[in-house]
Amino acid sequence: MKKVLKAARTKTTQPQREKILKSYGIHDIKHFLWGTRFSDPYAAYSYDTLHSDDLGKWKDHLWPLLLDTLERMKVKGDLTTNMKEFPRWANLKHFNQVTTVHFTDGQSFYDILKCILPCIVQLLPRNDPLVHCIRAFQRYRILVGMHCMPETRLRRLKAVIKEYKHWCSKVSERYGKNFDFFKQHAVAHVLKDIWDKGTTNHGSTRPGEGFQQEAKAAYEQTNRKEVERQMVRRDEILESMARIRMNIDNHDKAIREELDTDDELDADADLDEEPVDAVDSAHWAFGAPVPGGLKNSRVLAHLMANDPAYADFDYRLRKHIQDEYPDEGILLEDTILIRQFRCLYVNYQSREDWRSARDIIRCNPSFHGRERFNSLLVNMTDPGLHFARVAALLRCKLPSGREVDVALARMFESSRWKPNTVWAGCQIRDESKEYVFLSLEYVIRGALMAPVSLERDEPTHYLVDTVDADIFLRADVQ
Repeated sequence: MKKVLKAARTKTTQPQREKILKSYGIHDIKHFLWGTRFSDPYAAYSYDTLHSDDLGKWKDHLWPLLLDTLERMKVKGDLTTNMKEFPRWANLKHFNQVTTVHFTDGQSFYDILKCILPCIVQLLPRNDPLVHCIRAFQRYRILVGMHCMPETRLRRLKAVIKEYKHWCSKVSERYGKNFDFFKQHAVAHVLKDIWDKGTTNHGSTRPGEGFQQEAKAAYEQTNRKEVERQMVRRDEILESMARIRMNIDNHDKAIREELDTDDELDADADLDEEPVDAVDSAHWAFGAPVPGGLKNSRVLAHLMANDPAYADFDYRLRKHIQDEYPDEGILLEDTILIRQFRCLYVNYQSREDWRSARDIIRCNPSFHGRERFNSLLVNMTDPGLHFARVAALLRCKLPSGREVDVALARMFESSRWKPNTVWAGCQIRDESKEYVFLSLEYVIRGALMAPVSLERDEPTHYLVDTVDADIFLRADVQ
């Protein structure tokens, strides 16, 4: 940069100097760190996914372009509806007014990016390059943000960058979008940046981002005079409220544990009850037991006679146990006691960084007033990914005293249906109408399946492989 500045200053006219300086994005100013020995201020810059991607390429460029396109097509309101009806998932924000509410934090925009494709693909024209571009950016954003980056992933990222640039050029041709801006140019240097300095999370500005919103909210409640004292006072009040709230929550939790009625008081993901009744050495645990305790399998079948999931329940359950646990020797006259649960915790080893991770699977007809029956990724003998939607979570106490955990579920099968634009890695599944029993030993982790329409019993679903890096790596087909 010293050479650039020196070359610019040798020019005799202002336009000539400006031309050189603009080509490097600098001003005619001597950097104060140039006088410090052994320093390179430009090498100190690290790629920041928050401002370069979430609040940069997505928030300031692709997202506005998408909204403008939908506005011209008069389907912007349909996007709001689709996002409002998008299935909920732990640690994924839900948006009821995605096109009318102005978001300021990067995490909100990242969450929008994760679930945007199923909500827009049928609103845009067939084989629209904007869908392909957003998909390429999704893959880029997930890969570039991974906490562990072996050479194989660097090569994969390089291929995805090429794909992303290709679709950006197609979007420019179709929509006239100009991608000549600094944060887009940074894509060309991110591979070297990761190779030189490590993964991008080491240079992220995301930690502590929420403090800015807190400080702004506190400032807005002052009279703009001697604000520090007023902001400190407000912080003290909020801390007192939080302490009171924590004591109340702990009291409520103690009562729930004592009365065993934590079903309807189920808190959200970040305030959820601790897993209960985990089988020794298992990678799963049940939570939120249904009131009523143990029930005879025949009694349960009678009580749930109006639910199609429980058709021939006792017979099918005994057959499943006989097939999976032949040493038990279950007889027709034997009594099987069952306890129902409405929550499943699945622990698994993340393929992103090989550390332990956990999914929370809901199986509840009314979780915070809404039906929640989440899906699972299960291990089957056939190759490929296999998914199932949970209809019931059951712990069966056998005559021998052994307890086995099973899920009553509906499997997802390959679908022939195709969306308007089949993006890279698009996986479509049809939900079967047949209910089967699954032993929880075969459960790998949770999976988010999004219906292709707003029909109540829509059988066809997209696999949402962008909720986290682990499911993305499992589903990624090169």
